[in-house]
Amino acid sequence: MWISVCLISSFLHITAGCTLSVTNYDEITVYSGQSVLLTCSCKEPQAKPPSVTWTKLNQQHEILTKPSQDSLYRGRVEMFNNTSPGNLSVRLSHVTEDDVGWYRCQISHEYRDIKLTVKGCTLSDPPSRVVNGSPGQSVLLPCSCSKTQAKPPSFTWTKLRDHQTPEIILTQSDLYKGRVNMFNNTAPGNLSLRLSHVTEDDQGWYRCQISREKYRDIKLTVKGKYQPLTTTTTKRTPLTQPNGLDSTTFLIPTTSPKGSDTVGTSGEDPSASPQQNNTIQYILLAVLPVILIIAGVALYKYKRNKGTVCIP
Repeated sequence: MWISVCLISSFLHITAGCTLSVTNYDEITVYSGQSVLLTCSCKEPQAKPPSVTWTKLNQQHEILTKPSQDSLYRGRVEMFNNTSPGNLSVRLSHVTEDDVGWYRCQISHEYRDIKLTVKGCTLSDPPSRVVNGSPGQSVLLPCSCSKTQAKPPSFTWTKLRDHQTPEIILTQSDLYKGRVNMFNNTAPGNLSLRLSHVTEDDQGWYRCQISREKYRDIKLTVKGKYQPLTTTTTKRTPLTQPNGLDSTTFLIPTTSPKGSDTVGTSGEDPSASPQQNNTIQYILLAVLPVILIIAGVALYKYKRNKGTVCIP
């Protein structure tokens, strides 16, 4: 009996619809660049209102849950009521100072308002506006938000032509390709820039800018001249001797002239001249027949003496 009463009571409570719960989060403060959760929920987690609308209470009364094509909130709003019917909260990502104001969570018969305060990036003054560097080294051009948790929507580093007119955007110029390192991925409020392999051409004024009115200028001075690494090329001496060229400048060729052996393959002295080699060959040709004749006579006498039989 009691079980039936409880089930009927629960059914009637759920069918009665969603009643918004009262929260203590009427005002929320975050830093720019962060995400924020705008809370709103039914008292009963399983209760689901027919519809829910989140609106920013400004002149346009922009609807967050159904942003227009050119809305600032497009792609930045996430709902949770698909998995938890009574959770009507929204998460707003990549918060900027333009998001400051009052927001309303509304169902058919009631609503809750929340105030959002955003602490944006205010550029701090660097310790010095002049940075000294040496050729070939790296330099750090300082720039940061006064609150390191704050992150501006965007920022640029520019080299100035006359201390006023922007000339080169460092992250887009081929002159600085591969030489620029940023730090804001790990520290949102650190907008400093490291420039490596500096040269005299890098001297001048640089501007860190987060908006039209908010920027800091830094002067870079490079002392000395950059000495690039040089390589020496040795010119090979021609293999044939030009007229008037001193014999001491000859290179020994790896192959001999036509008709002679390759140097170092015959076992002969590479320094021997062709005339010396020919003389040796003639001597060998003259001596060799004499040696053969003497050897033949000696062999004949040996056989003849061996064939003679002595009679006692």
